[in-house]
Amino acid sequence: MPELDQDQIEEMKESFDYFDTDKNGQIDFNEFVQFMGVLDSEMSNEEMEVGFDIIDSDNNGAIDFDEFMDWWSEL
Repeated sequence: MPELDQDQIEEMKESFDYFDTDKNGQIDFNEFVQFMGVLDSEMSNEEMEVGFDIIDSDNNGAIDFDEFMDWWSEL
């Protein structure tokens, strides 16, 4: 992962927290779909499921902040 400065990390945390609508510290699939909608993604539901599974590297059914950072910093 590229080195991020503190401002970039804080911006990512704000984005993560915004889409973590139930405030449990994780983004579930429904929250991920909302996030992708804001990004104007034209992915099908199946493509979103595949993307979600890739980002959810520990396969626990949710994206935590570290997984989010790993994914977002590679975009």
